[in-house]
Amino acid sequence: MMKLGTQTGFSRGLGLTRPEVYKIMHDAGFESVDYSLMNGHTSPLWKLSDDELKAQMLQIKQDIHSGGIFVGQTHSPMDALWISDPDSKEARLKAQIQAIKAASFLESPYIVIHALSLPSCVGDNDYELCKEMNMEFYNFLKPYLEEYNVKAAIENNFKMDPYLQRYGSSSCSSAAQLKDYVDTLNSDRFVVCLDVGHCVLGAQDPVKMIHELGTEYLHVTHMQDNNYLRDEHLMPGMGKIDWYSVGKALNDIGFDKVFNYEADNPYGKLVPFGTSLSLKLFKLYAEFGKAVINVR
Repeated sequence: MMKLGTQTGFSRGLGLTRPEVYKIMHDAGFESVDYSLMNGHTSPLWKLSDDELKAQMLQIKQDIHSGGIFVGQTHSPMDALWISDPDSKEARLKAQIQAIKAASFLESPYIVIHALSLPSCVGDNDYELCKEMNMEFYNFLKPYLEEYNVKAAIENNFKMDPYLQRYGSSSCSSAAQLKDYVDTLNSDRFVVCLDVGHCVLGAQDPVKMIHELGTEYLHVTHMQDNNYLRDEHLMPGMGKIDWYSVGKALNDIGFDKVFNYEADNPYGKLVPFGTSLSLKLFKLYAEFGKAVINVR
Protein backbone atom coordinates (compact mmCIF):
# COMPACT_ATOMS: atom_id res chain seq x y z
CA MET A 1 0.00 0.00 0.00
CA MET A 2 1.37 3.38 -1.00
CA LYS A 3 2.08 5.98 1.64
CA LEU A 4 1.31 9.68 1.24
CA GLY A 5 4.10 12.25 1.40
CA THR A 6 4.72 15.91 0.69
CA GLN A 7 7.03 18.85 1.16
CA THR A 8 6.37 21.46 3.83
CA GLY A 9 5.74 24.51 1.64
CA PHE A 10 2.17 24.79 2.89
CA SER A 11 3.56 26.17 6.16
CA ARG A 12 5.76 28.87 4.66
CA GLY A 13 4.93 32.27 6.10
CA LEU A 14 2.47 30.91 8.69
CA GLY A 15 4.81 31.24 11.68
CA LEU A 16 4.61 27.59 12.72
CA THR A 17 7.30 25.70 14.60
CA ARG A 18 8.79 22.54 13.07
CA PRO A 19 6.93 20.21 15.46
CA GLU A 20 3.67 22.03 14.68
CA VAL A 21 4.25 21.62 10.94
CA TYR A 22 4.79 17.87 11.18
CA LYS A 23 1.82 17.36 13.51
CA ILE A 24 -0.40 19.17 11.01
CA MET A 25 0.94 16.90 8.28
CA HIS A 26 0.24 13.79 10.33
CA ASP A 27 -3.24 14.92 11.33
CA ALA A 28 -4.09 15.60 7.67
CA GLY A 29 -3.14 12.03 6.76
CA PHE A 30 0.44 12.41 5.52
CA GLU A 31 2.96 9.81 6.66
CA SER A 32 6.16 11.00 4.96
CA VAL A 33 8.02 14.25 4.39
CA ASP A 34 10.24 15.17 1.45
CA TYR A 35 12.90 17.11 3.36
CA SER A 36 14.74 19.44 1.01
CA LEU A 37 18.53 19.68 1.12
CA MET A 38 18.62 21.80 -2.02
CA ASN A 39 20.83 24.42 -0.39
CA GLY A 40 23.28 25.54 -3.07
CA HIS A 41 26.92 24.55 -2.96
CA THR A 42 27.86 27.82 -1.21
CA SER A 43 25.47 27.22 1.69
CA PRO A 44 26.94 27.47 5.21
CA LEU A 45 25.28 24.11 5.89
CA TRP A 46 27.94 22.31 3.85
CA LYS A 47 30.73 24.08 5.72
CA LEU A 48 29.72 22.49 9.03
CA SER A 49 31.86 19.74 10.49
CA ASP A 50 30.36 16.26 10.32
CA ASP A 51 29.57 16.41 14.04
CA GLU A 52 27.84 19.78 13.64
CA LEU A 53 25.89 18.60 10.59
CA LYS A 54 24.83 15.43 12.39
CA ALA A 55 23.67 17.34 15.47
CA GLN A 56 21.58 19.70 13.34
CA MET A 57 19.99 16.88 11.33
CA LEU A 58 19.29 14.79 14.45
CA GLN A 59 17.35 17.71 15.95
CA ILE A 60 15.35 18.07 12.75
CA LYS A 61 14.72 14.31 12.68
CA GLN A 62 13.50 14.44 16.28
CA ASP A 63 11.05 17.22 15.39
CA ILE A 64 9.81 15.24 12.38
CA HIS A 65 9.37 12.01 14.33
CA SER A 66 7.64 13.83 17.19
CA GLY A 67 4.90 14.69 14.73
CA GLY A 68 4.44 11.04 13.73
CA ILE A 69 6.12 11.52 10.34
CA PHE A 70 9.15 9.83 8.77
CA VAL A 71 11.57 11.19 6.17
CA GLY A 72 10.73 9.43 2.91
CA GLN A 73 13.23 11.26 0.73
CA THR A 74 15.55 14.24 0.50
CA HIS A 75 16.89 16.22 -2.45
CA SER A 76 20.52 17.20 -2.97
CA PRO A 77 21.69 20.62 -4.25
CA MET A 78 20.81 21.13 -7.91
CA ASP A 79 23.95 23.11 -8.79
CA ALA A 80 26.43 20.22 -9.14
CA LEU A 81 27.40 21.02 -12.75
CA TRP A 82 30.84 22.64 -12.65
CA ILE A 83 31.57 22.91 -16.39
CA SER A 84 31.05 26.66 -16.63
CA ASP A 85 32.87 27.26 -13.33
CA PRO A 86 35.69 24.66 -12.99
CA ASP A 87 37.12 26.32 -9.88
CA SER A 88 33.91 25.46 -8.01
CA LYS A 89 34.04 21.73 -8.77
CA GLU A 90 35.41 20.73 -5.37
CA ALA A 91 32.79 22.77 -3.50
CA ARG A 92 29.96 21.45 -5.67
CA LEU A 93 30.98 17.84 -5.13
CA LYS A 94 31.48 18.37 -1.41
CA ALA A 95 27.91 19.72 -1.18
CA GLN A 96 26.63 16.49 -2.73
CA ILE A 97 28.66 14.40 -0.29
CA GLN A 98 27.47 16.41 2.70
CA ALA A 99 23.87 16.13 1.50
CA ILE A 100 24.23 12.34 1.42
CA LYS A 101 25.49 12.43 5.00
CA ALA A 102 22.60 14.69 6.02
CA ALA A 103 20.10 12.31 4.42
CA SER A 104 21.59 9.46 6.41
CA PHE A 105 21.42 11.41 9.68
CA LEU A 106 17.72 12.07 8.91
CA GLU A 107 17.24 8.32 8.30
CA SER A 108 16.08 9.02 4.76
CA PRO A 109 16.37 5.93 2.55
CA TYR A 110 16.64 8.05 -0.61
CA ILE A 111 18.27 11.23 -1.82
CA VAL A 112 17.26 12.60 -5.22
CA ILE A 113 20.38 13.60 -7.14
CA HIS A 114 19.73 15.24 -10.49
CA ALA A 115 21.75 14.06 -13.47
CA LEU A 116 24.15 16.61 -14.92
CA SER A 117 23.16 18.02 -18.29
CA LEU A 118 25.22 19.85 -20.88
CA PRO A 119 23.61 22.59 -23.03
CA SER A 120 24.05 20.36 -26.09
CA CYS A 121 22.07 17.46 -24.57
CA VAL A 122 18.77 18.27 -26.26
CA GLY A 123 16.70 15.35 -27.52
CA ASP A 124 19.12 12.56 -28.44
CA ASN A 125 22.03 14.91 -29.08
CA ASP A 126 25.27 14.01 -27.29
CA TYR A 127 23.57 11.27 -25.27
CA GLU A 128 26.76 9.24 -24.82
CA LEU A 129 28.78 12.32 -23.87
CA CYS A 130 26.23 13.30 -21.22
CA LYS A 131 25.96 9.73 -19.98
CA GLU A 132 29.74 9.43 -19.63
CA MET A 133 29.83 12.61 -17.54
CA ASN A 134 27.05 11.30 -15.31
CA MET A 135 28.63 7.90 -14.85
CA GLU A 136 31.75 9.65 -13.56
CA PHE A 137 29.60 11.83 -11.28
CA TYR A 138 27.48 9.03 -9.81
CA ASN A 139 30.38 6.60 -9.46
CA PHE A 140 32.27 9.28 -7.54
CA LEU A 141 29.33 9.47 -5.10
CA LYS A 142 28.79 5.71 -4.84
CA PRO A 143 31.25 5.05 -1.95
CA TYR A 144 29.48 7.71 0.14
CA LEU A 145 26.06 6.25 -0.68
CA GLU A 146 27.35 2.86 0.44
CA GLU A 147 29.03 4.14 3.59
CA TYR A 148 25.98 6.13 4.71
CA ASN A 149 23.40 3.57 3.50
CA VAL A 150 21.43 5.92 1.26
CA LYS A 151 20.15 5.29 -2.26
CA ALA A 152 20.46 7.95 -4.96
CA ALA A 153 17.30 8.44 -7.00
CA ILE A 154 18.03 9.70 -10.52
CA GLU A 155 15.23 12.01 -11.62
CA ASN A 156 13.87 12.29 -15.15
CA ASN A 157 14.54 15.68 -16.71
CA PHE A 158 13.68 17.82 -19.72
CA LYS A 159 15.32 20.54 -21.79
CA MET A 160 14.45 23.71 -23.66
CA ASP A 161 14.90 23.12 -27.38
CA PRO A 162 16.68 26.28 -28.63
CA TYR A 163 15.28 25.90 -32.15
CA LEU A 164 11.68 24.99 -31.35
CA GLN A 165 11.61 27.28 -28.29
CA ARG A 166 9.71 24.77 -26.21
CA TYR A 167 10.53 22.07 -23.71
CA GLY A 168 11.33 18.56 -24.89
CA SER A 169 13.42 15.52 -24.07
CA SER A 170 17.01 15.47 -22.88
CA SER A 171 19.64 12.87 -21.99
CA CYS A 172 17.70 11.51 -19.01
CA SER A 173 14.03 11.90 -19.95
CA SER A 174 12.74 8.50 -21.04
CA ALA A 175 12.29 5.26 -19.13
CA ALA A 176 14.83 3.60 -21.42
CA GLN A 177 17.45 6.25 -20.63
CA LEU A 178 16.84 6.10 -16.87
CA LYS A 179 17.09 2.32 -16.93
CA ASP A 180 20.29 2.57 -18.98
CA TYR A 181 21.84 4.86 -16.34
CA VAL A 182 20.87 2.54 -13.46
CA ASP A 183 21.94 -0.62 -15.31
CA THR A 184 25.30 0.86 -16.29
CA LEU A 185 25.98 1.93 -12.69
CA ASN A 186 25.24 -1.69 -11.70
CA SER A 187 24.70 -0.99 -8.01
CA ASP A 188 21.74 -1.22 -5.65
CA ARG A 189 22.64 2.32 -4.55
CA PHE A 190 20.88 3.77 -7.65
CA VAL A 191 17.17 3.87 -8.41
CA VAL A 192 14.76 6.11 -10.34
CA CYS A 193 12.74 9.11 -9.19
CA LEU A 194 9.82 9.78 -11.53
CA ASP A 195 8.65 13.39 -11.64
CA VAL A 196 5.25 13.22 -13.33
CA GLY A 197 5.32 16.89 -14.29
CA HIS A 198 8.75 16.46 -15.87
CA CYS A 199 7.42 13.53 -17.93
CA VAL A 200 5.08 15.65 -20.01
CA LEU A 201 7.63 18.47 -20.40
CA GLY A 202 10.13 15.89 -21.63
CA ALA A 203 7.60 14.63 -24.22
CA GLN A 204 6.94 11.40 -22.30
CA ASP A 205 3.70 9.71 -21.21
CA PRO A 206 3.86 9.30 -17.40
CA VAL A 207 1.55 6.27 -17.41
CA LYS A 208 3.72 4.46 -19.96
CA MET A 209 6.86 5.42 -18.03
CA ILE A 210 5.44 3.95 -14.81
CA HIS A 211 4.76 0.65 -16.57
CA GLU A 212 8.15 0.63 -18.33
CA LEU A 213 10.07 1.32 -15.13
CA GLY A 214 8.15 -1.02 -12.87
CA THR A 215 9.02 -1.47 -9.22
CA GLU A 216 12.50 -2.74 -10.06
CA TYR A 217 13.57 0.78 -11.02
CA LEU A 218 10.87 3.13 -9.71
CA HIS A 219 11.35 3.84 -6.01
CA VAL A 220 10.74 7.59 -5.61
CA THR A 221 8.06 9.93 -6.94
CA HIS A 222 7.50 13.65 -7.42
CA MET A 223 3.82 14.34 -8.02
CA GLN A 224 3.10 17.72 -9.54
CA ASP A 225 0.91 19.11 -12.32
CA ASN A 226 1.40 21.61 -15.14
CA ASN A 227 -0.11 22.86 -18.38
CA TYR A 228 2.42 20.89 -20.53
CA LEU A 229 4.27 24.15 -21.21
CA ARG A 230 6.07 25.11 -17.97
CA ASP A 231 7.45 23.39 -14.87
CA GLU A 232 4.77 24.90 -12.64
CA HIS A 233 4.70 22.43 -9.72
CA LEU A 234 0.96 22.83 -9.38
CA MET A 235 -1.25 20.71 -7.21
CA PRO A 236 -2.56 17.66 -9.07
CA GLY A 237 -5.82 18.63 -10.71
CA MET A 238 -4.72 22.21 -11.43
CA GLY A 239 -3.08 21.24 -14.73
CA LYS A 240 -3.64 18.76 -17.56
CA ILE A 241 -2.23 15.48 -16.23
CA ASP A 242 -4.63 12.54 -15.90
CA TRP A 243 -4.22 11.64 -12.22
CA TYR A 244 -6.73 8.81 -12.21
CA SER A 245 -4.61 7.00 -14.80
CA VAL A 246 -1.41 7.79 -12.88
CA GLY A 247 -2.85 6.29 -9.70
CA LYS A 248 -4.08 3.21 -11.55
CA ALA A 249 -0.70 2.69 -13.24
CA LEU A 250 1.11 2.85 -9.89
CA ASN A 251 -1.20 0.24 -8.43
CA ASP A 252 -1.01 -1.88 -11.59
CA ILE A 253 2.75 -2.29 -11.09
CA GLY A 254 2.39 -2.86 -7.34
CA PHE A 255 4.12 0.37 -6.29
CA ASP A 256 4.12 0.40 -2.49
CA LYS A 257 6.42 3.29 -1.60
CA VAL A 258 5.57 7.01 -1.23
CA PHE A 259 3.21 8.96 -3.45
CA ASN A 260 5.05 12.22 -2.83
CA TYR A 261 3.75 15.67 -3.66
CA GLU A 262 6.29 18.16 -5.01
CA ALA A 263 3.60 20.78 -5.51
CA ASP A 264 4.04 23.58 -3.00
CA ASN A 265 3.86 26.39 -5.54
CA PRO A 266 0.20 27.43 -4.97
CA TYR A 267 0.50 27.82 -1.19
CA GLY A 268 2.54 31.01 -1.30
CA LYS A 269 -0.34 32.83 -2.96
CA LEU A 270 -2.55 32.07 0.05
CA VAL A 271 -0.29 33.48 2.78
CA PRO A 272 -1.83 37.00 2.68
CA PHE A 273 -5.24 35.44 3.41
CA GLY A 274 -4.13 33.85 6.69
CA THR A 275 -3.46 30.42 8.09
CA SER A 276 -6.94 28.94 7.75
CA LEU A 277 -7.10 28.96 3.95
CA SER A 278 -3.64 27.39 3.56
CA LEU A 279 -4.51 24.58 5.96
CA LYS A 280 -7.86 23.93 4.28
CA LEU A 281 -6.13 23.55 0.90
CA PHE A 282 -3.50 21.32 2.48
CA LYS A 283 -6.14 19.00 3.93
CA LEU A 284 -8.01 18.95 0.62
CA TYR A 285 -4.89 17.80 -1.20
CA ALA A 286 -4.24 15.15 1.41
CA GLU A 287 -7.71 13.80 0.60
CA PHE A 288 -7.02 14.00 -3.12
CA GLY A 289 -3.74 12.12 -2.66
CA LYS A 290 -5.50 9.36 -0.75
CA ALA A 291 -8.05 9.07 -3.56
CA VAL A 292 -5.32 8.77 -6.20
CA ILE A 293 -3.36 6.09 -4.35
CA ASN A 294 -6.53 4.05 -3.92
CA VAL A 295 -7.42 3.94 -7.63
CA ARG A 296 -7.67 0.35 -8.82
